[in-house]
Amino acid sequence: MTNTITTDAAKTTDTQSIPQQSNALAQNPNQLALTEIVNFDRIINANTERVWENVLDWEHLAWLHDTSFDYNELDAAGDWGWRVWSDAAHKNHIELCVNRDQSTYVARSYLAGEQISEIWTTIAASNGDTSINVSINAPNIDIKKLPKLSAIYLKLYTQLWDEDEQMMIRRQAKLNDRSHGPAAINLGALDALEAKKIVKLGRHEWQVRKSDQGIEVYAANCPHLLGPLGQHADNQVVCPWHGYRFDIISGKCVFPEHANCHLPQPPIVTISEGQISLSLIS
Repeated sequence: MTNTITTDAAKTTDTQSIPQQSNALAQNPNQLALTEIVNFDRIINANTERVWENVLDWEHLAWLHDTSFDYNELDAAGDWGWRVWSDAAHKNHIELCVNRDQSTYVARSYLAGEQISEIWTTIAASNGDTSINVSINAPNIDIKKLPKLSAIYLKLYTQLWDEDEQMMIRRQAKLNDRSHGPAAINLGALDALEAKKIVKLGRHEWQVRKSDQGIEVYAANCPHLLGPLGQHADNQVVCPWHGYRFDIISGKCVFPEHANCHLPQPPIVTISEGQISLSLIS
């Protein structure tokens, strides 16, 4: 699948936008013949702050969930939730609306304006983790096909929450890490250096890569939400969570255009008598 995120910077801060769906926080506002396909409970190993952050994070759909979503373009967002186009022709969309007072949110999908699903999720704190209840509903379901559909949807949403959970666990771990590394480090002999490794200097972790051009050093974590940065191409690295892409020479975020983050200044690389050392710029 092709991962696509398109954003309008003005839309990301549009406090005047509203849901397109009328009575969006009501059950079945379009009075469809809805059938509950599956209902399940789960404990998410992350606190409710991380879970709500994840709920409102529309950008990760086509990247973290790249096997389930292949297009993601913001139409509107606000305190109420968000709405994204799920195809380039702007025929299909997903709208998510939150009710923080009731600790619930609802996501509805539409094909050519026709609602095809309604998914309610309830969130509750549970001993530092988060308990969720998910009810997946769709209109005009053939009851004979319900067991098969139930298994398909349960497998899909288990995978989605598995992927979300791993992202939230890593993000919280990085937020909790207050440790500082040394200001300088000797990595040993150039010939013996691993192809790539992560070291900590100061407040940041750094990816050290040995290439035909020499030694590359750049931030190991994305400055957006602390995802793991991986090699892309043309001196760029990319985050698999949201597709944020950075030039490792300038540190500039080159995608998406609305981003206002950049990579930290990398340490100085010194090679002397075959020994490699890194030191922070004072």
